[in-house]
Amino acid sequence: MHGLQSFFVLEFPLSTDPERDETALSVVRLLPGFDARVLESGRCRVRLDWEEVGGLRDVLMDLWEQVRARPGAKLSLGGEAVDLDGFRQALRVMDCAQAYDEERRGAAHCSPRRGGWDWGCLFLADVSPLVGPHGPDRPGLKELLFREAARLRLRLCPHFDPVRIGPKIDGLSDNTLSSLAKDKASIRTGAPGSVVGPVGPSERTVPVTTYADVGGLDKAVEVLKEIIELPVKHPEVLRRLGIRPHRGVLLYGPPGCGKTLLARAVAYESGVRFIPVSGPELITKWHGESEEKLREVFLEAQKNQPAVIFFDEIDAIAQDRSSSESLRLDARFTAQLLTLMDGVHDLGRVFVLAATNRPDLLDKALLRPGRFDAVIEIPRPDRKGCRKILEIYARRLPLDKGEDLKRLGRRLFGLTGADIAYIAREAAYVCMRRSLSLDALLGDAEAVPEQKLRRLRVTEQDLLTALKKLQSGNRPDFFREEGT
Repeated sequence: MHGLQSFFVLEFPLSTDPERDETALSVVRLLPGFDARVLESGRCRVRLDWEEVGGLRDVLMDLWEQVRARPGAKLSLGGEAVDLDGFRQALRVMDCAQAYDEERRGAAHCSPRRGGWDWGCLFLADVSPLVGPHGPDRPGLKELLFREAARLRLRLCPHFDPVRIGPKIDGLSDNTLSSLAKDKASIRTGAPGSVVGPVGPSERTVPVTTYADVGGLDKAVEVLKEIIELPVKHPEVLRRLGIRPHRGVLLYGPPGCGKTLLARAVAYESGVRFIPVSGPELITKWHGESEEKLREVFLEAQKNQPAVIFFDEIDAIAQDRSSSESLRLDARFTAQLLTLMDGVHDLGRVFVLAATNRPDLLDKALLRPGRFDAVIEIPRPDRKGCRKILEIYARRLPLDKGEDLKRLGRRLFGLTGADIAYIAREAAYVCMRRSLSLDALLGDAEAVPEQKLRRLRVTEQDLLTALKKLQSGNRPDFFREEGT
């Protein structure tokens, strides 16, 4: 925490009906920070250090949904009452701070990549300089930024220092501030530390993903940098060459090899709006409604450009058509997608990314230049890629000292990235089963002592056990691909 030790409190009154409280209490008793003594006063209280909240966020939100309507129920953070939106904002700040630590880019992480203003924090990138009839209003801008920092709970970020705001503003000339105020950002910044989907009730967060999270796909990363990142960051190069940016890119390859991960990474690193599209969300039984929803997605992207529209498993909604199937529902949807991606319509700085493991099913008209200009294969990782992916997933594990991942990495050739992620996750569970008794753990309402947690160390043998479990077929044969 920045200058303070913040704690989180969830408190609610008990009802007169024990059965009504049974579900909530069964959850509360398993949480660290549960204060059983408060029950005697007819209330239930959970107090957690802020660092503990991140891993329990889903449980805490579900619990709050159960009890929020009770008179006297309250959430507080650092002694200050918050509502559910305030709690979610605090979690976004936590996630952004965690991404800062994992990226190891230093202060560069806090500089906006989406055309906003650099006030030392991504969350402040939408705050425009104030310019009055007599020039920039520096005191007003400082006050506005301080107020926004308080509203957005940026004090929870260990990397944000409000003291730096003043010198940053004073270091800019009047002409610079005036020009910044006129240069309106062309896109919505969204929640820093996450990439967001379409605005509105369906908005959802997507995990922050950087190139550092992608292993074994260096060639594909370079191609996507050229196709998407270059036109966004240096459009003058393309203007000089007299060419337009590519309109679409298709990623194809076996399941679990990183197509979706790569799409999220290139969108985040490019600083563009990321709009993930799920086919079932768009397809309806009503005539014309599916096509209308698709048009709305492209319109939203154009309003918030530069943007990337990402169709995962595009083969489910854009399969090959024949003359006898031209009136079929998904055939009409495919025709609409072809029309929207056609060069007749100026999409501006909107890029279409799509992923599939069945390119043979796609309508051939989609694959012509002008729609999906580039088709990139995402194969299974080679030996070097397998080792790199293992290192990526193992960096969060509390590995035992002296463990050699290179030796294990050589045994992973032939697996997919998803398989390797499974091995890292399963190794952590193997470590837990080896070190702790599950029955004793669940039967104890107290938090596990820090000293005991420090003894949890994932060893090479744990990783080998996880690999053996994957190879021995802990899942039915029809879930495993040949050779994995």
